[in-house]
Amino acid sequence: MSAAQFSQSGGREERGVVECQKCHSPIYVDKPGSVAVEFSVPCPKCGFRGMYFKRMMHSESDPNDRRRTPR
Repeated sequence: MSAAQFSQSGGREERGVVECQKCHSPIYVDKPGSVAVEFSVPCPKCGFRGMYFKRMMHSESDPNDRRRTPR
C-alpha cells in the first residue's frame, strides 16, 4: 500500500496533545479516540513516562492553541 492510500481525506488526521509532566513539552497522540481513560506515554524530549487521563488531552486543532498570523 502506498502512503496516499492511508490518507484518503486529503487533510490532516486528528491528533490529541498532552503536556509532559516533567519538561512541559507537547506529546502528540495519533489516535485520541482509541486511548483508554488512563494511559501512559513517554515524552519524546526527556523520556519521562507519565500517567495521563483522557480528559487531560486536547485536540491539536483547538482554537485556543492556534497562533495568530501577522497581518
